[in-house]
Amino acid sequence: MMKKILFIALVITGFIAGCKRDTDPIFDDPDTRLAAELTKDQAALLSSADGWKATIYPKGGKGFSYYFKFTADGKVTMLSDFNTTAATVPVQSTYRLKALQRPTLIFDTYNYIHLAADPDAAISGGSTGTATGLASDFEFAFTEFAGDTVKFEGTFNKNPMKMIKLSAAEAQSILAGGLKTMVDANAAYVSANKNPYIPFPDGVKGAIAIDANVKTVKLNYVDSKEVSQAQSTTFAFGINKIYLNKPLTYGSLAITEMTWDPAAKTYYIMAGTTRINLLNSPTPITPLTLMFGFPSNFTYRKITIPSSGLPTGVTSGFNTVYSTMVNLFFTSSSTTPRIVNTLTWTLTSNNTLTVEINYNSGSSVFLASASFTYARVGDTFTLSAPIYNGNWTTRTRETSGLQAYLLSGPFKIDWVTTTNINNTSTLGGFYRVADPGSFFYGIM
Repeated sequence: MMKKILFIALVITGFIAGCKRDTDPIFDDPDTRLAAELTKDQAALLSSADGWKATIYPKGGKGFSYYFKFTADGKVTMLSDFNTTAATVPVQSTYRLKALQRPTLIFDTYNYIHLAADPDAAISGGSTGTATGLASDFEFAFTEFAGDTVKFEGTFNKNPMKMIKLSAAEAQSILAGGLKTMVDANAAYVSANKNPYIPFPDGVKGAIAIDANVKTVKLNYVDSKEVSQAQSTTFAFGINKIYLNKPLTYGSLAITEMTWDPAAKTYYIMAGTTRINLLNSPTPITPLTLMFGFPSNFTYRKITIPSSGLPTGVTSGFNTVYSTMVNLFFTSSSTTPRIVNTLTWTLTSNNTLTVEINYNSGSSVFLASASFTYARVGDTFTLSAPIYNGNWTTRTRETSGLQAYLLSGPFKIDWVTTTNINNTSTLGGFYRVADPGSFFYGIM
């Protein structure tokens, strides 16, 4: 019996041995496949003879563009729009490819791509309380190859990064300082165009606000129901471009980038095959009545005449009222002149507008205030029933003209223009309905 069992066992063993394949399994060894994948990825990085342009929009805000030029020996040369130095001084560091959960590109020595992730807020511009910078990445898993584009996902913060092959001309422009040129051109444009807007084909004006400090572009327009619609996205600079993180939309139009025209010194967008230049308005595009109000969800609820006096370049019947009040304060004491520092109108509730005159006598500072009840219908305000504090009452001779003016409404809220091209403040005012040429006004 034992011999029979041994015989059967030997037969089975022989059968198994006879069935064993002499060739490799149908699936390659995982390490072999991974090595092949990393080789393919390395070849992709080296496939752009003129380098790559890349964009990253960190979770912590802003957006950044990069120039990468990879070499076969693990070196990468970088430029970036992160700051002036990064935009003009190429720096070489090292990179490597590694198999983590996915094939991953690791920038393993400090370079411009690490700045946005630096825990020092003074470097990254991020929060001082989190020590995570702008929550950017410097290790990226490959996710997609499509034509001249390679897409990645950050391994720590999941920020997408997109790299696109550069042409020789684009690379030459970047290496010649083109990113800084674009940053400087944008700064000059913003300085010269306080109220840029897109004239959409249907006649609606879309206000554009470009903030290079926080790298945002905002679009605001008034819809058919007279409701202000606002959108915002981060951006990165390119060569004669601003690349938007997310499209700004108007109807079927999706704006993904704004192109800079160096000759015309203006931006334009494309609506299909139609070029639309940004224009500039002397006053903000959005009606002030949609932006001025109480509570805090309105952009503005205060108008201020600063210590320098009424904004220059504005003609209004109120100018005489204000200058008379200032002179009366100044001459009200035979020993120490009283100096009016500021005058503010502030909506302090849904039905209260407070007027405050800040003035000093010598080293002593005083505040004369009056609280008015207001009724608002659309853009029109009517003031009534003032309540004065002690300093206002004490200075009745000085304030009586202003008091009478404020009660001479109703007033319509609107923007104010100035003929002084050097006056770059945003101005708003309350226009007397009975005499629109007379309005009290100040800085918003």
